[in-house]
Amino acid sequence: MAVVAVVTLPWALFSARADLSFGPHEARYQITADSRLTVDFGPLGKLLIPADEYLPLGLGLTVDIGQIPVSGAADDDSHAGASERRSDRGSSEGSDGAGPDAGVGGGAVDALGGDIASYASLFSAPQAQVDEIVNGLTTAILARWALAVCIISGVVVATAFVLGPARLAGIGRAFVGKELISIGLVTVLVLASVGTAVLTRPKPLVADPAFDGTPLAGAQVTGRLGGVIDTAFTAVKDFSEDNDAFYDQVLANLNEQWRTRPLTGNWSDQGMVPPARGTAQETNADVSTFVFGSDLHCNIGMARVVGAVSRMSHADAYIDGGDVTMTGTSAENYCLDVLDDELPEKLPRMIVKGNHDSTETTSHARSKGWKVLEDSSAEMSGVTFFGGPDPRRTVFGSGPQLETDLTADQYAQKLNDEACASDFDIMLIHDARVGAPSLRSGCAHYSLSGHWHRRVGPETLGSGVRYVSSTTGGALANALTPGPLKMVAELSIVRVDNKTKRPIDVQIVTVSPDQAVTIEPWKTFPEPVPLIARPPQEQPAATEE
Repeated sequence: MAVVAVVTLPWALFSARADLSFGPHEARYQITADSRLTVDFGPLGKLLIPADEYLPLGLGLTVDIGQIPVSGAADDDSHAGASERRSDRGSSEGSDGAGPDAGVGGGAVDALGGDIASYASLFSAPQAQVDEIVNGLTTAILARWALAVCIISGVVVATAFVLGPARLAGIGRAFVGKELISIGLVTVLVLASVGTAVLTRPKPLVADPAFDGTPLAGAQVTGRLGGVIDTAFTAVKDFSEDNDAFYDQVLANLNEQWRTRPLTGNWSDQGMVPPARGTAQETNADVSTFVFGSDLHCNIGMARVVGAVSRMSHADAYIDGGDVTMTGTSAENYCLDVLDDELPEKLPRMIVKGNHDSTETTSHARSKGWKVLEDSSAEMSGVTFFGGPDPRRTVFGSGPQLETDLTADQYAQKLNDEACASDFDIMLIHDARVGAPSLRSGCAHYSLSGHWHRRVGPETLGSGVRYVSSTTGGALANALTPGPLKMVAELSIVRVDNKTKRPIDVQIVTVSPDQAVTIEPWKTFPEPVPLIARPPQEQPAATEE
């Protein structure tokens, strides 16, 4: 078995392939033996990077660049029929008036700008990409290795069974005394392999001066790509440097403001009422702290802020209201990877799908250890959350498409029915409109949402209380979200009473386009209103949100 494993390892190593992403592109990765990283752009040419410092034993890596997915074609195919039916435009817009496309441009220029931003994100936070490649290739290699070992071992065992002990003994006697011949043959094969590798060693790279002083120093560009690399790489480099400088200053301002941030005097959901007894255990409030973000839209610079606030607030968990990506393609899983890396390593995290995400987005989040609410409940730090995915999918150049057989209004009613049959503390839903029926019916006492790209509440709605977060990515309608902010970005810190499981208060951290950071005073959550005591609705339900 050990001999079979050793013999099949090289085959598994060099035949394994992993279909992942590279910036905005789909890409296929394969290990080679040329000691260089080769990024193959097809007819445009290749980017060749020395790999001696990154890969051992003269190994290399080839990346075959594919197309840039526009709307997650693979995912859309799996929802053929449902995705072809457009949802009701009126039911998909929030009270912000921006509609479901807020924060994401809808034209080709916006798409190209997003591609540049995606490349810049790759250079700004490469570790997420590296982790994805390592995990993908490791999985592929181990799968092929295990398959080869099983097949060859099975063939050997089957052959031995067919031949029988007598014939096996005869074959063994035929090789007695010929060990030197076997060793000689193995030596010849090894020397031939090494000699072939040396003779076919690629020529040294001719470094392109455009990469001097960057992580790609020493790289060479071939083909037509060489004619535009100076301009293209300069654009990406400038974008990356501006982005890093912007958020470096934001983090410095955050640290400065954090030292003088307003504190809360609320011990519980009863407000500034201290415990009845003054034991040592009761001198601290019994609360759970959650950092709540929504509508990041691939702004990995703000992901750094989310991670910093989670650490400084000693958060018990991170909650995301959806729209981590811009269109939910597999390549945009990188955006979630960066957010995941920025959060404290062992911090529990939860997400619901937004209309700019896809089922691919939430599946990837689940594979990273996130709790995903899909018409289900999950517990975080003793608090039970209930929620489900937005039924729509919004992509470049088109309105929202349905990923299910239900419109947003139909899904809202379905979610209300499920909420009435479930036992939970807080509803987490991307669009506050979808959660509104559950609040009015009294089946949900509290809800956390995003989608509208403006803050609402905490305020009573029907019998419950809702809080709508503004965009954590600073996503301005019809503007490029990644990069320095175009509008104010917000992140919320929510405290929950561990005894009653009710939200106590919320503190909002705002980041402005001028890099200023403001930490607002704590806002108290109002109590839910009993059905019999709730005030009459002044507006029809369809137009209230």
